[in-house]
Amino acid sequence: MNTLDSFHELEDHGRSFVGKLMNGQFLIRFIFLCSFLVTVYITGFELKLLNTQLLLREISCEGMDYEAFRDVQVDLAILEEADRKVDQIHKKHEILKNHPYINRIGYVTLSMLISNYNPDTIAPIDEFIFLRGIGSLSGTDVFQELYGYYDAILSDLAYFPVPKMENGEEDVHYVDTWYALRKYGGRRRHEGTDLMASNNKRGYFPVISMTDGIVENIGWLEKGGNRVGIRSSSGGYFYYAHLDSYAPELKQGDEVIAGQLLGFMGDSGYGSEGTVGQFDVHLHVGIYVDTDMGELSINPYWIMKMLEQNRISYHGSKKE
Repeated sequence: MNTLDSFHELEDHGRSFVGKLMNGQFLIRFIFLCSFLVTVYITGFELKLLNTQLLLREISCEGMDYEAFRDVQVDLAILEEADRKVDQIHKKHEILKNHPYINRIGYVTLSMLISNYNPDTIAPIDEFIFLRGIGSLSGTDVFQELYGYYDAILSDLAYFPVPKMENGEEDVHYVDTWYALRKYGGRRRHEGTDLMASNNKRGYFPVISMTDGIVENIGWLEKGGNRVGIRSSSGGYFYYAHLDSYAPELKQGDEVIAGQLLGFMGDSGYGSEGTVGQFDVHLHVGIYVDTDMGELSINPYWIMKMLEQNRISYHGSKKE
């Protein structure tokens, strides 16, 4: 073997050694990177777990905030997100389909507790937090109580209480007047939403039931005039006041279905039976839940906004 051949052989060995060295360094770097990523993932998971546990413990200790709950800032977006999230979980975990709280109302309840009753302040909760939250809170008093209220309010809703008129020229309008000052009968706060008639004409706009239920109350109230109160199957009380007239033969104890005619909008009330004309024609909608402290009113405004997409058209005859 001449000198040149020896040199080439030595060069080949050198390249092989360098290649092996570089491959070894690459492997070491790869292992280090994988270890780093695993550490970051585990640390991130543990941090998320810790933060979630602290948040859930704080919620459990705080208890119910009744005033914040009563504003009921639940909108269509949170209900759609609840349905989407629950559907994903049920498809992924078949066994959870029968869980009593992994449903729309459970998602709403947890979201409102996490966000201090204002879901606009946080992003939609993910599956991890949802399942951890249900597991940690579903047995607590605060979750059980709030779940029952949202169930009573939201589960039986079907229709907006005033249908669209056939000619489309007249309609109702409303704003959020929750807790606005009222003076008749003494200074008090408005516990409902007023749907105002655009034509201010009593007996023109029909009023339908937002839910299935039972006619629990019907008749005159000084402040409410001609009113109907429907108790839904989930326990919510839906109150329709200032009617001009009732649907024929409607009486206490009757079963009604969502969309059934209850009467016509008017301006009755603020006086002895039969008093009209003390204010503009409108429908006062009130929604109530039963609590250990008695009946509790909640703000119907956000519910009215949600139900606008479920508005039927009225084809019956209008009272002239």
